[in-house]
Amino acid sequence: MFRDGRSAGTSWRYRGSITREQWLLTETRTIAQLRLEGLNDEEILAQNLVNNYFQYPTERELASITKACLLRLDNLSDDPPLRHELTRFIAHGSPAQSAQTNLYALMRTYRIVWEFMLGVVGVKFQTVDMHLAKHEIALFLENLRSQSETVAGWSDGTLNKIRQVLTKCLVQTGYLSSPRSTDLHSILLDLDLERAIRANGDAVALPAFSCLE
Repeated sequence: MFRDGRSAGTSWRYRGSITREQWLLTETRTIAQLRLEGLNDEEILAQNLVNNYFQYPTERELASITKACLLRLDNLSDDPPLRHELTRFIAHGSPAQSAQTNLYALMRTYRIVWEFMLGVVGVKFQTVDMHLAKHEIALFLENLRSQSETVAGWSDGTLNKIRQVLTKCLVQTGYLSSPRSTDLHSILLDLDLERAIRANGDAVALPAFSCLE
């Protein structure tokens, strides 16, 4: 699977479930810690259903979000040692390293996040345009709607929720100071994460982290 937009094809579909799954850093950190303890997916799910680490009201929601977290961890890399290292960044890294790696996990899981971070945020950094208005995110989504049959089938409400999720991702990683802010900030990409991204064959994604080669 190519994630740089050159050949995404149909194998990497747009997933509207991001409206429900959202940022999930706290939840993904918990699941990453359990995975590093050596538990398999079934054991992680069973243990979470018993202990309800997320404090969710229903088992259905708990199971759904647990599986979403596991998927993000799976998508960090196709290389097991590198995936283990990136999982460790989320589980035990500094707040910045953990948040940045979580964003990277979202980018590799949700095509819409990958394309937004490269096609909008990355381009902003490359052109030194440090202004990101709400309508620009909405325009990005409208353009996708005109290009993709999948996105065209989503309601206005779904697109608005996705815009809110994308904005939250930027706030949580320091690109924006608040959901209402339009001032785009450069971030200091964690050096270990940068090395891992390069080793993962995703150097094309570095401009999205304000890391310009």
